Amino acid sequence: MKNTIKLIGLMFSATLFMQCSSDDTNTPYTPPEDPAITHPNDVYLYDNDGHSLFERYGTATRWRWNDNFISASQSATPIESDLVIDATKIIDYLWIEPYTEVGDDGENFIKELFPPELVYIGSYIYKDDGTRLLGYAEGGARITLLNMNSLDLQNGDWLANPSGGILATAHHEFSHIIHQTYGIPIGYNTISDTYLGNGWSNGVSLADAIKLGMVSPYSTLNEFEDFCEVIAHYLVLEDDIFNYYFLDQEDCSVYTDGDVVLECQEINQGRLKIRQKLDLILAYFKNNFNIDLVAVKATLQTRLTEVINTGVIPE
Repeated sequence: MKNTIKLIGLMFSATLFMQCSSDDTNTPYTPPEDPAITHPNDVYLYDNDGHSLFERYGTATRWRWNDNFISASQSATPIESDLVIDATKIIDYLWIEPYTEVGDDGENFIKELFPPELVYIGSYIYKDDGTRLLGYAEGGARITLLNMNSLDLQNGDWLANPSGGILATAHHEFSHIIHQTYGIPIGYNTISDTYLGNGWSNGVSLADAIKLGMVSPYSTLNEFEDFCEVIAHYLVLEDDIFNYYFLDQEDCSVYTDGDVVLECQEINQGRLKIRQKLDLILAYFKNNFNIDLVAVKATLQTRLTEVINTGVIPE
């Protein structure tokens, strides 16, 4: 058990320093005007023979710098212009298409819920409390993705680390739009007895979170972040890794130290709660959207492995 906890600490060491920002009240906002379609990036994003995100889903993609996208007390770096098209290919191939590939219901799901606006920012945004933002979901209508200047198709951490990989962030923020529109599964918020609120950043470890039935320290903030974190972790982690950390029951009888046995038992109990939550989420997607999230994950994982191995996103 001690070795398991050490592995947890190493794999997700950045978790305590990262968070997202979401607006669960669907606050309306006024988007900026669409750009003139002259730059090659904008041709790809807006007028690409019917293939652009704007033509397919009405999504405006903002890559030019606009101070209104961050608060007056924050600073950030614009995305490098030559990364915009590859960034959008990642969004399409590893976020949108794993849903649309499962059939017409997946396509309808994306058409209904994909955000009207995406914003790319090149750097992270750091907060006064030492945490750094990974992304924003605002009013159910805009998702802002950060750290885009680190784009590297063969860097599995940048792509899919659950503590900050771009896909984990994208799927997490998209899950906010899902629950802002449809709510969370009935009974989900009663599986875990305790949420920590803002106390999540006060030294909560991954082992502590799992004991509470959650997949990350940030999950302990509230049931909405918990919901989004389970979905994101489930989708971006391979089954054997997700199961090892969050579902599989360890044999506590192999330990003799009483404290270690208790630790093992508490983590096992937390894993049972995570399994309950995952089962509710899988049923929620099937019953509400006729989407098999297991199939979505399988497609995503196959494509993710391909991209990391080749460094190429297929056309």
